[in-house]
Amino acid sequence: MMANGRRESLAIPVLASIYEGLNTIATSSKPAHTSPSFPIHFVYAWLASYFKTHYPVWQGLRGPKMIIFSGEGGAKYYTPQKARKRIHKAEFVPWACNMIVKNRPFNFVDNGDVEELDHNYFVAIRSSYLILRQGDKFIIEPYSPHRFGRQFGYFQDVPGTLKYDTRAACLEEGLCYWRLCVLSKSSSKAWFLGLPTNTQKFCSEAYKAW
Repeated sequence: MMANGRRESLAIPVLASIYEGLNTIATSSKPAHTSPSFPIHFVYAWLASYFKTHYPVWQGLRGPKMIIFSGEGGAKYYTPQKARKRIHKAEFVPWACNMIVKNRPFNFVDNGDVEELDHNYFVAIRSSYLILRQGDKFIIEPYSPHRFGRQFGYFQDVPGTLKYDTRAACLEEGLCYWRLCVLSKSSSKAWFLGLPTNTQKFCSEAYKAW
């Protein structure tokens, strides 16, 4: 379909695959013995973008962000102790590196008369379920952007927990989740914020303790 010029949303199934793979590792009693299959290069690119774990490579052509972190020897070396320190202290994290850039905050209304980029960003900040089809079934992964609100310029508090933790669905149910995830013209509203000065401090004392 893509070869024929049809545009498809790959972000949702790709992210669902990453979530499922990481959850398989995180919930295993022996993580080193698991072998989940998911596109790990996106995770490398995310780490490189937020935590500066790779040396950037200049590219003459504009393209996906991950290509600037490609190339042999691009990864920096960290001991496990230094890696944990870099992630937990988060001193050099560009929290808002993927925020949509606007001159000022504005009230977004999902009425169908909006730019495609704005609607895609609205989907990214809206709670939903990520869907990945595997044959006659769907892998379902909860998507809760309130757990990482600082990446979108919002104030971070202690995240809640889902009342219903759905992880799998039949074909018909999966299609319903997909339509909810990409829903447009919902008349929903959201504030798109301006670029904050110090996003790292955009969190409550309760969140720091948590």
